[in-house]
Parts: sequence; structure tokens; C-alpha cells
Amino acid sequence: MNKKILVVDDEADILKEISFILQKHGFIVFTGINGQEAIDLAEKLKPDLIILDVFMPCVSGTEAGKIIKQRDSLKNIPIILLTASIDNIEKTKDECMADDYVLKPFDYQELLKKIDKLIK
Repeated sequence: MNKKILVVDDEADILKEISFILQKHGFIVFTGINGQEAIDLAEKLKPDLIILDVFMPCVSGTEAGKIIKQRDSLKNIPIILLTASIDNIEKTKDECMADDYVLKPFDYQELLKKIDKLIK
């Protein structure tokens, strides 16, 4: 069975690129554009993994990650943070309770390795 990945980023180009790469590698991809959608879609879809941008409108990725990880029905879903900011990334990852992170601009091979590590 193909694994479901939820990708949430407010930049349409990034959503398209990541979706294309993941679909090419056999994943079923769902997308959202802000932190509130991340929470709502995670609850509805129960994906196998979430890729979450840190800086987004409505609800930040950091806050969305915390909310997701605090819900019993979602807490075991791995989260990979996606960010262009290297400032305090380890602290941000810990606050969000994310499992890993990838810095923008990112290498797709690195992203795929981290996904494989978390959901295989």
C-alpha cells in the first residue's frame, strides 16, 4: 500500500515540486497552504508523514506541529519541518515536537532519505 504524505507550505511552487517528486516515488500526496489546514487535514487523512513549513499564515508550522503532536490520534505521525531559516532550527524542531527538518533550498535526495527513515 502506498504511503500518504501531507505537504503543507504557503509557497505554491514548493508544493508543486515536492508533490511531483513524492508522487514520482510512489507516495500519495495531499497538500495544504497554512498551519490550520495542516491540523485539519492531518485529522481527516491520518497521513503516514507530514512535511510542514515553519513560517505560514493563520497558524505557524511550529504551532501546528505542536497541536498535531499533542493529539492522541495524531501524535505518532512523523513530522519533517521545512524551513529557510537556520536560526535556532534545533530549538524550533524541539518546540514543534518534529522528528526531523530539511533546510530550504533542499536536496530531494536528502528529503527522500529522511522520509524513508521515518516511515519504513
